[in-house]
Amino acid sequence: MLRRPFPAIAFALFALVLAGAPTSTKLGGLAWVLLCLMGLWAFLRSERIQQSDIGLQFKANSACSGPSPVEEAARIWLFACLAATAIRIIPHAFWQDDWDRRHAEFRLVLGALATVALVKWPPFYRLTSLQKRGIGDALAMACALGMGVTVLYGRETPLHAIAWAVSLSFLVCLLAPMVLDPQLSPVRRVLWPLAVVMGCMGVVLSQSRGVYGLLIWMALASYVAASNRTLLQMSTFRLRTWLGLALVFGGFIWLLSAQPSWLTAIFHRLSEVWVEASMSQSNPGEAANTSVGSRLFLWSKALDAIEAQPWFGYGKENSIAMIKQWGLEINSEQVQKLGHLHHEFLDAWVSHGLMGIISLLVLATGMGLVVRKLWVPHPRAAQGVLGILFMHLTAGLSNTNMVHNYYGAMLSLSISLALVMAASEEAKH
Repeated sequence: MLRRPFPAIAFALFALVLAGAPTSTKLGGLAWVLLCLMGLWAFLRSERIQQSDIGLQFKANSACSGPSPVEEAARIWLFACLAATAIRIIPHAFWQDDWDRRHAEFRLVLGALATVALVKWPPFYRLTSLQKRGIGDALAMACALGMGVTVLYGRETPLHAIAWAVSLSFLVCLLAPMVLDPQLSPVRRVLWPLAVVMGCMGVVLSQSRGVYGLLIWMALASYVAASNRTLLQMSTFRLRTWLGLALVFGGFIWLLSAQPSWLTAIFHRLSEVWVEASMSQSNPGEAANTSVGSRLFLWSKALDAIEAQPWFGYGKENSIAMIKQWGLEINSEQVQKLGHLHHEFLDAWVSHGLMGIISLLVLATGMGLVVRKLWVPHPRAAQGVLGILFMHLTAGLSNTNMVHNYYGAMLSLSISLALVMAASEEAKH
């Protein structure tokens, strides 16, 4: 079956915008728009090709060969996005909530449609080996720039610090498995792992504690890779390897002894968790004006609200009014100024009842099924999507990220990139 490379100019523009995504929400949104436009272009070209005799032959060949694992995974992802959006729309319309709050779901659907068009229909656009390396370079640059943003501005990121940090973690999770590609050049074999570390540092320096799960994920992934001897096969442990490991260990010891201001700030933020959680037990009123205390207070009130009305919820506008009322009751300005429950799943359940929580679970299940479909034929893509799923779920336990348009665009973009790169691997066989 004929495969065509991505148009060079379109790809170069996309890679450039992707690299700058952490520096601006507009660039992140533009990267998603460009992906959707490439999918639309593939669809329009498909319609023209299928009207010709060649198109008929393509369809016949496709019917004989059957869908590839990536095509099936793309369809699973599209179905999950459509189902999650449809389920969420029903209570949303019932309560007549603001439709601007559903931008994330609509972006996921459009991105999934574009992905299906790119991997399933003629002219079967595929990344060349050079373009795949270009995507890796763009992801590496994005990780480095993400660290640069937090070094310069700290928590003053282009978006809410938690949602921004989770979006950056998606790119880290995509790049990390690509480091294990045995065909990487020696330069990329050094620069890409360094970029992964820089991306993790960008997340850490954002001081978004709810996203520190990225470090747990990277530790688990590294352990699995080492236990499978993937890392050992990748290196001959020559002198320069031992020197590199020694430098890393020495740098770690230096950080612990020097205790620079940014490291002290991170440890202070972590210690605040225990202090504020303890305060919420002894002095709930004062604790409700802290970051952790306000979350614990809201989650407790949310569980009471869910118990009283679990099926249909209260509507988003009503849930915001409830939050403000709870803040008045405990005299907490911190709670009164919030517009959500700082918990993706509780917020969905309180706002839209059982259908709200089912919508989120359907989306997560779709990602899990994509991982299962890709695990054997495309392990690196599967590992990337699994990391994205892990970060999406764990970060949602301390913040409501889906309310941010940038987050929805980056989640859609990351899953689509994993599928498109996996489809390009199939083109070689």
